[in-house]
Amino acid sequence: MLLDAVFFLIAFFIIFLVTPYAEQLSIKILNNLRVMKRVNKVANPGSGGLELEEEEKSTGLNQKGSRFEGNALFSWIAEKNQGLIEEMQQLLLKAGLRQKEALEEFMKSKFNSCIAIFFIIFLFLTTNDFDISVFLCIPISLIAAIVGGHKLTNMNMEMTANKRKDSIANGIPDLVDLLVICTESGLDLNRSIRRIAREMRTSNPVLAEELSLTSIELEMIPDHRQVFENLEKRTDCLEIKTLSKTLSQSIEYGSSLSVSLKDLAIESRQKRMLNAEGKAAQAPTLLTLPMMFFIMPCLFIVMLGPVIVGMIKSFGSSGG
Repeated sequence: MLLDAVFFLIAFFIIFLVTPYAEQLSIKILNNLRVMKRVNKVANPGSGGLELEEEEKSTGLNQKGSRFEGNALFSWIAEKNQGLIEEMQQLLLKAGLRQKEALEEFMKSKFNSCIAIFFIIFLFLTTNDFDISVFLCIPISLIAAIVGGHKLTNMNMEMTANKRKDSIANGIPDLVDLLVICTESGLDLNRSIRRIAREMRTSNPVLAEELSLTSIELEMIPDHRQVFENLEKRTDCLEIKTLSKTLSQSIEYGSSLSVSLKDLAIESRQKRMLNAEGKAAQAPTLLTLPMMFFIMPCLFIVMLGPVIVGMIKSFGSSGG
């Protein structure tokens, strides 16, 4: 019985780890196609107003996500826990999921995780000799399922958001250098961002996607500070916040944009070098455990193995 519970637990974690990434990949592919189509229409104006509005909805530019139309259970949860829903929307936004169906899919994954955890814990408690009655196993499994399903799905999405944030942060020095080149060549800020987004699609597609959305919003929203605030909320990256504040101040006070960006480029390069040196300094400490558990035993086997075999042979021949 214990083996069955372990099997169920392993199967659940495999499904739990694979399903969110599959959903995220499918949503991200659709999002990239819609964003590319929208960028092409901004570059080539003349499309109809209704089509433009529909595409804005699909990229998540003029709404805050779905409120579970047609799903009574999720709608009731949203009405009772507005703060929780807003928190999940912010988490999905940081993970790059802006579609109106993303929040509902996230809630479904939470609901499915709760059901799976409930049955796993219930089977584990009832099939083993813990001297716990069935009536007590049900509330214990229910509480653990609600807490575990909510926390585990959030942890999974936070890991995705952190990976996305790291990818964006790694591309900031290149972005600043390209901004300096574009502004010194005579391009305005919007055209520079659009051109850089097109150039960085292969090297850093995550940052290129955010720049494409920023270019779209600069075309639609007259207040540039609101555009940069939206960029900060979507990325939750310190480097992006520094860059957006630099651009906002340069536009607001009329200072030289290229000079400010050059100083920021030097600072970002130095920060990247310091981060690389810090990781290099941590390498000996991180290699201690792998050396103890994987490298040192192999060395002992190679060095002492022939000696032990020779001693066994010598004692065997002397005994015979």
